[in-house]
Amino acid sequence: MKNIFSDFKRHDLGPNFYERNYDATLQKVFLTRPLWGVGSSGPYGHDGRSMSLDDVILRHGGESQASRNAYAKLSGPDSDALQKFLNSLILFPPDDTASTLDPGNRSAPSFPQFGHGSIKLTVLFNDPTDVE
Repeated sequence: MKNIFSDFKRHDLGPNFYERNYDATLQKVFLTRPLWGVGSSGPYGHDGRSMSLDDVILRHGGESQASRNAYAKLSGPDSDALQKFLNSLILFPPDDTASTLDPGNRSAPSFPQFGHGSIKLTVLFNDPTDVE
């Protein structure tokens, strides 16, 4: 697959990500999640403690300290370009979501219409011979 943007490995991300487990052990390594969809998936981090992509990137340490430092040194335009790219990695383009589908005419005999992300369920569930 392409454009996943992950190595699918576990990494120590530094103490800002550590979590205490139920048995009092400390979890220090976490799976690198794919970046596809990151533009539509906040809050960020495995624990949801970062409200923005900038926050979660700057929260990194451990094995990712060098990458975090390189990000922190970016100029304004370069940082903005990276943020713009990350925010473009969405799961569904906004014009393809259910919220933009034609709601149809509820009084039409063929409602819900075919071809609009829905099917006419009455065909499956309405049995006129069934006594209710």
